[in-house]
Amino acid sequence: MANGNLTEDKRRLYLKRAKQLNRAFIAVILLFYLICLAAYEFFRMPVSNKLSIYVYSIISGLGVLSYLSAFLIKRKMFPVNTSEDKYWSYTATRRYFWSYVMLSFPFFISFVFYIFAGHLSSLTLGFLISVVGLLIFKPKEGEVI
Repeated sequence: MANGNLTEDKRRLYLKRAKQLNRAFIAVILLFYLICLAAYEFFRMPVSNKLSIYVYSIISGLGVLSYLSAFLIKRKMFPVNTSEDKYWSYTATRRYFWSYVMLSFPFFISFVFYIFAGHLSSLTLGFLISVVGLLIFKPKEGEVI
């Protein structure tokens, strides 16, 4: 019985750490976004409407692909069973990490476009898509059993 409580404590602690990883991804994206807002006067450039629409569609398409990939990772690779996998915490962390990387990808692409063209609205779109995705796919009870 004591071993069962120990495993439950480890799972609870792991879930707490997984949520901290999720918040760390959100904090890094937020930090980059705030720095870009502060530096907007230096990067601002006129961008044609055609290029804006093209970038919006790329970022939105990447958002759909990142949500789909995170959903597939969540659906196919969770829950992680602690009794079957000796390295369950490593396995779960790796799966969370890659889903968060995929969800952060729209912000990364919009950040690159912001650096080259100074287009704040595309950066904001990428920021919103990534942060909402990270909030939707945060760790939940029952994903590590």
